[in-house]
Amino acid sequence: MRGPGALLALLMTMAVQASAPSWGCVGETVADEGSGSAQAAAGGSGAATDLGHPVQDADVPPDYLERYSRSFRVDTGELVFTQKYYWHRLTHPTSADKKLGGSVLAVAFAMWSHKEQMQNDWAQRDTTIEHETTLKRIQKLGGGLVVPATALLFYVGGSSRGAYRSKETGVLLAHSLLLTDLVTLAGRWALAEDRPKYGGALHPFRGTGGGVSGHSATAASISGVLSRMYLQRDPDDSGAVTFWKRVGKGFAYGMPVLVTFGRVNAQQHYVYNTVLGLSIGYWSGNVVADAHGLYVHGTTSRFRPASVGPITDDQGNPGLGARWEY
Repeated sequence: MRGPGALLALLMTMAVQASAPSWGCVGETVADEGSGSAQAAAGGSGAATDLGHPVQDADVPPDYLERYSRSFRVDTGELVFTQKYYWHRLTHPTSADKKLGGSVLAVAFAMWSHKEQMQNDWAQRDTTIEHETTLKRIQKLGGGLVVPATALLFYVGGSSRGAYRSKETGVLLAHSLLLTDLVTLAGRWALAEDRPKYGGALHPFRGTGGGVSGHSATAASISGVLSRMYLQRDPDDSGAVTFWKRVGKGFAYGMPVLVTFGRVNAQQHYVYNTVLGLSIGYWSGNVVADAHGLYVHGTTSRFRPASVGPITDDQGNPGLGARWEY
């Protein structure tokens, strides 16, 4: 990582670290289908915070901080938990996931059916040399070592300063990047396609191609983590702090969109390719943040009942009943 890419990674790290001086993590209530399929992946029902609100220091279990706030220590149990949660959520999506995924696929299909026309319209527009240079620099956010270096800066910086949240953010960024890249690679194999400048012919399930934009997915993989760890509004925030958090959130989610402009402008991808890439990256980052919040607060075993109480059978005889949630 050199030049503008290194500077961009460093500036992003400094900006989000400066936005919130105290530690916090984020959880989300994702089980919206009665019993909660996402929580079943985690091993039963688990406590989580309200949507998008950061967990305060007092809400974090002391034993968790005691074990994992040490410098350079990584909780391998959380890594395994996140993997299970992510793949279960991917294969057993919530109703919100289904609606979002269906919308993305519908938009992508509409764009695919007009991909040549859209690409020609894009190619005919005037792009100054200055703008092309800027877009090429922004593309570095989704390629090379920029995102891995950002994760490493958070991890090493947080560990060396004893700042647990910064260290944990680095771990989450790295995990989000890994999972995003795995799903993106599968998508590029399933939707293998020549790049626009080479004709754009489809050859699905034969090699890997440009059917899903890897740069877009990689750049978007950091957005959810940064937003959920640093940029959620707290009730105690002043108006100025709230304003700058909104600016930061716009920056976190807006930069990957600029990456997609550069990829389309360079004839590396069709527009629908970048839509799929952005969707994978945004979704993955937020799911990794979900898993972190659930893990911090703990989950109950799926083999333990969610509630136990007295019941009577059809003959009126008393007994003890249990209820499980999956």
